[in-house]
Amino acid sequence: MEQVLQIANGPALWLLATLIVGIVVVQAILYLRMTLAFSDRFGILSRDERQIVYKTAAINSLGPAVAIFFVAVSLVAMVGGPVTLMRVGVIGSAIFEFVAADQGAKALGAQLGTDSYTLQAFTASVWVMTLGGMGWLLTTFFMTRSLDRAQDRLSVSNPALIRAAGTATPIAIFFVLSANAAVDKEWFSSLAIATDDLAAISVSAACMVALHYAGKHRAWLREWSVGLSLVAGLAAGYLVGQTLA
Repeated sequence: MEQVLQIANGPALWLLATLIVGIVVVQAILYLRMTLAFSDRFGILSRDERQIVYKTAAINSLGPAVAIFFVAVSLVAMVGGPVTLMRVGVIGSAIFEFVAADQGAKALGAQLGTDSYTLQAFTASVWVMTLGGMGWLLTTFFMTRSLDRAQDRLSVSNPALIRAAGTATPIAIFFVLSANAAVDKEWFSSLAIATDDLAAISVSAACMVALHYAGKHRAWLREWSVGLSLVAGLAAGYLVGQTLA
């Protein structure tokens, strides 16, 4: 395991990871410049409205960043800093990368964090992490334009369907992710509820709803809703886990 971490934290991987993340940063800057130029050209957002957008985006990024940080710290200890930086910096889902790394190791009969985790198992983990993340990138590349055209047609022929899909989609995603986090399953032969995860999900959802309605009177609560809800969920999950341990 020590030999694997020496290679995983070597200068070659740091260089490659930095280059890949650097490309993502450059893309983000170029995209921001394009959106600002488009906004100026058509007068979409005023200077004050931009400040509100910047502040809201910065605040709402705190909650997800905290959640990703805790998972990424564990991932660094398993596959090293460069691979963690490369994967989380490009895809942004530390939990997915952790699961992918674990599946890659298990494919060779190894386990993360143990002496059975050889260099071959590390290579398998990186391949699974990389190939697993390509689905999002390829879907975005090939389907964005088609989905945009379909949305334009539906907005004319059936605008109610667009609103219904926009409402149902995040609810469905939240439900699936919550179920995967709270329910431990083995081909549905044995189901077990992870009480701490269920508590975190329930508190986060309740906090989001409460802050949404409270934000009607205090707008700043909506700006902080995502960050506060995630922190509340993490705290609830930790307290329930410690209480039942």
